[in-house]
This record gives sequence, structure tokens and C-alpha cells, in this order.
Amino acid sequence: MSIRKWLLIPLAILFVLASLPTLSFLLYQAAFAGRIYLGVKVLGLNLGGLTIPEAETLLRNEFINYKGCSIVISYGNRHWELSSGEVGATVDYRATAFMAYSIGRQGSWWKQLLCQGTALVRGVNLLPVVTFDRGRALSLLSRIAREVNTPAQDGGLSIRVDLSLEEVQPRDGVEVDVEATLRQVEELIASMQPGEVKLVVNTFPAAIVDTSKAKEQAEKLLKSRLILRFGGKMWAVEPAIIASWIKFSQVPAQDGHIALEVKLDEGGIKDFLQGIAAFIDREPLDARFDFDPATGSLTPIIYSRKGYKLKVEEAVSLVKQALLEDREYVDLPVEVLEPKVSVEKAYELGIRELVSKATTSFKGSSAARVKNIKRAAAQFHGLVIPPGEIFSFNRYLGKVTAANGYEDSLIIWGDRTRIGIGGGVCQVSTTAFRAAFWGGYEIIERHAHGYRVHWYEPPLGLDATVYAPMVDFKFRNDTPYYLLIETEVDEKRGTLTFYFYSTPTGRTVEMQGPFLSNHVPHGPPEYREDPTLPKGVVKQVEWAVDGVDVEVRRIVKEGDRVVHRDVFFSRYKPWNAVYLVGTREG
Repeated sequence: MSIRKWLLIPLAILFVLASLPTLSFLLYQAAFAGRIYLGVKVLGLNLGGLTIPEAETLLRNEFINYKGCSIVISYGNRHWELSSGEVGATVDYRATAFMAYSIGRQGSWWKQLLCQGTALVRGVNLLPVVTFDRGRALSLLSRIAREVNTPAQDGGLSIRVDLSLEEVQPRDGVEVDVEATLRQVEELIASMQPGEVKLVVNTFPAAIVDTSKAKEQAEKLLKSRLILRFGGKMWAVEPAIIASWIKFSQVPAQDGHIALEVKLDEGGIKDFLQGIAAFIDREPLDARFDFDPATGSLTPIIYSRKGYKLKVEEAVSLVKQALLEDREYVDLPVEVLEPKVSVEKAYELGIRELVSKATTSFKGSSAARVKNIKRAAAQFHGLVIPPGEIFSFNRYLGKVTAANGYEDSLIIWGDRTRIGIGGGVCQVSTTAFRAAFWGGYEIIERHAHGYRVHWYEPPLGLDATVYAPMVDFKFRNDTPYYLLIETEVDEKRGTLTFYFYSTPTGRTVEMQGPFLSNHVPHGPPEYREDPTLPKGVVKQVEWAVDGVDVEVRRIVKEGDRVVHRDVFFSRYKPWNAVYLVGTREG
């Protein structure tokens, strides 16, 4: 045998031995094509050699009775128990089977080989794929976090109920890391075993604060005695009130640390002073007079009075300064409000003679309506309007209520006449309007009634309705002289008169009209059933009147100069007669 032939035998043996691993690898791949490699387990359950559907079926049968497991969330000595079922935990069998199948089939060929070998030799034990409601889990953990989370509390001072000072010890803040805790919960759920999860928390260190200076200052303030005074009245500020004004705030110290500073709460001081202002503030009161045309003298019927208004903002500064400087008394800064019309200056008013007068009739009015007219007219008697001032009927009238002496009477309300408080007040506003009209004063605001009222005719178109606060009658005293208003109610004659006294201006007033247009006939009578009236009784409560547009013009002159040229327009709706028909039996 030649040497060459002798060498072929060992070479052939070496080739076969070298080919065995490759051949084995290829045979192993062929044998487990579409199947899970040997050694792959899920929670100890062997899935090696199974197809994905077979593995899914086995997993389902194995874990079909899975009801979730108990999870204990702990933080220090506090515990919260919940179950995986509370977060909707379920095993995803198909995803778990796919995960097992992927072992040894990912990465490069040598990584696949290594992974397959590891599974075969050592085994690979997987956790199942468990899905759960992340939102529910976050909600549960967030609820726990709200119980645990604590803001950092820096060192400081607080005032006890007995007004002594208490040192506040610094305390680190704690905040639960919900996401990190949730990841641990997720891992425990996947293990399908009960267990404990410790809350993952982040801590925030509290600041160390130097309170020595603030403590000394606060103790001094708490011992302060403070008395506010004005006009013979005094208000002592209780220590508890002062304590409520003391606020502590942090400021940088010179050494780079943090110190506590005392501040006084301006808002709290202001609120307290607003309460004091209620005892100090009052509007000035103008004097009112009776005028005697025969002698030209004025007799006071209401004496003037000064008003006061506490200067709150200035007072806040004074109170702060007094406390910080340890001063006991504070004289409150108060603005004195002088009346526009005073008794002392009556001789300067220039009230000399009658400059205008208007009279209207209320004859035939009910007793309640007459009383209301007298009550309202009295509000304007003796009133003095300074030059340039605007007279507002509603302002001087005040509130029309039973408490103020008004009674129920007929009033115009919407599309009908009805019983209401204060019927007759418009008699007073109409009379005031006519006095201002004939006095030549500037009319600022005037409103006509919705329909014609016989009390105010003639002339047509010179009425003025009021209804506080929306509807008012206003005129301006556009003369350089004071104007005195007096009222007179003659119950026997059934008349109301407004007298305007002042210094004559030489004004003349010319009225043109009334000019009537757009006549609208009233409709047929209306009959309304009334269960309060006996059957067969018919009672008229509204009287028919036609609708019409009315225009009244006024020209006011001083010599040849036109001061005012006005047009007063009124649109009166037609008004039907209304009868109430009784329906009550018996």
C-alpha cells in the first residue's frame, strides 16, 4: 500500500467527525421546524417539542383556574393589599406560546445556536405574558400615593392657639414614583405568585432655616398693645387679631443659608380696617330749607352734617408702622366730606324768588294713592340743587316699600293696570318734570307712560314715568344759581304743586304743541272671568283710550339767545276697556 492511500483513511475519519456537529445542527433544526425547542418552559411547564397551537392549549389548560394573586404594597409600617384581579390581570396564552417559540430563533445563527444549546442543557424558564388594565393600576397606585406624598416642611415658626411660638422642625418631603412602582407590580403579576412590592419613593430634603431673629420679632409683636382712635372713639386690636397678621417668609441670609423673616399681612389689616370703616364712614348730609317769599328768608328744616371716610390704604401703613415701632396708639386718617349745601352758608345760596311752578291734579284718587303722593312729595321738600348738579328723581325718592310708608294702589304694569306698592309716585315725577320744563332747565332723562293716564292731562305729552332703578327722571341745574325745591299737597283741592325758587335768570320758555299723529283706535272691550266675583256681576277695571304719538317742543331763551331747543316724544299705546265677569257660585 502506498503512503498516499494510507493517509486517506485518517483524513476520511477526521472529515466525518468534523461534519457531525453541522449534521446534528441541521437534523435538530429539521426536527423542530415549527416547534418549540427542548428545554423551554413557562413557570416550570415544559413546552419543548410543541407547536404554537399545542403550547397555547396546554397553557390554557394549566392556568385556566388562575384568579389572580394577592399583592401587598408596603411603605415603612404601612401596607395596602390588592389583588391582580383588581387591575384586570389575565394570561395572554397565545402571546406566551409565541414568546416560547421565539427562544433560539432570534439574532445571528451562532446566537440562535447558543440559545438553543442553553435551553437544551440548562433550560429556559419564562414568565407568562400577563396583560392588565394599566389605567386601573395607575389609579390604585395614585390613590396610595396621595396618602403617602408629603411636601417638604422647612424649619420655621408657627403661632399656637395660646399665642405662644412653636419651633417647626424640618421634615423631608416624600413623593411616590408611581411609574417605577407600577413596573414592579407588573413583574409580580407576571410571576402569577403573591408577593410584596415596596413603594418606590423620591425624597426632597427640607431646608434648615435660622429662626432666631424672626422669633424675637414675633414675640415682641404678640405682646403689642394697639389702639385705633378717631373722633372720641377707640378700637382695641386684640392680640389674636395681631397674631393673624403675622406671616413668616424665607429670605437669603448673608452666609448663604436661609433665614426666617416676619411680615405683616396687609390684606388682613385691610379687612380689619374695613370693619372699622363701617363705624366711621358716613355720607355728608345737605341742609334743607323752607323759603318765605314775603321776607326772602330761609328756615332750616334739616341741618347739614359733615361726612367722613376712612382712608383705608393710608391706615394700613400707619398700623404696620405702629406695630413695628411698638407704638400703642394710631390716629386713623379720615377724610372729611363737606356738604354741598350747609346751613352756615345759607345766605350765599341766592334763593330770592319763585322761578317756576307746576301743579297737577289727583282729585278722585284713592286714599292709598293720596298717601303715596304725600309720602313721595315729602322726599323733595326743601331740597337744594347746586349749580351744575344733576337732579335724579330716583336718588332722592329712595326705596318705594311698605317699610318706607308706601301703600298698595293702582300702578301701570305691562299691558294692564294692577295693584302694586307705591301707586301715585308718577304723579310726583310728572309734576317735577313740568316744573323743570317751565323753569327752562336742561332735561337729561324723561320717559312717557305706556298709555295715556287721565291724571296727567291736559296737556297731553307732558307726563314722566319712573321705575327704579331702570327708569328715571333727571334734569340739570344749568344755571349759575342754587335751586330750592318745595312741594305742596292740597288734599281738599286734590292738587300737587312743585315750587322752584332761585335767582331769576331771565329765561323764557315757549311750548309748541302738542302735535298728535299716528292715531290707533282702541280695540273692543275685553271680558275676563273672575272667580272672586259672584256670578252675574260685571265690573269695569280698565277704560278704553286710543293710541297716539305726541310731540311737544320747547324753546328756552335768555334774551335773544336760544339756550335749549327740545323735542319730547311720547308714544301711547291703545288701551281696551276691560270688564271682570264673576263666576263664583252661591
